Amino acid sequence: MKKEKEETIIFMDKEIKKSVMPGIYRMAKNNPEGLEASIRGMMKKQGFSNPGSAMAILDSDLDY
Repeated sequence: MKKEKEETIIFMDKEIKKSVMPGIYRMAKNNPEGLEASIRGMMKKQGFSNPGSAMAILDSDLDY
């Protein structure tokens, strides 16, 4: 049985898997500049040093 290759993208030095963070994956493909601005704003406001934490929170908040 052949395993399908996982769809991934590297964004802000983090590997984003479509199956794990579908909202972030979609936004990174469609509007990377806007997403990066949002992530950086969240990081600054929340005091995060890791963009992955902000991405996980944002992905869980997206309703798609």
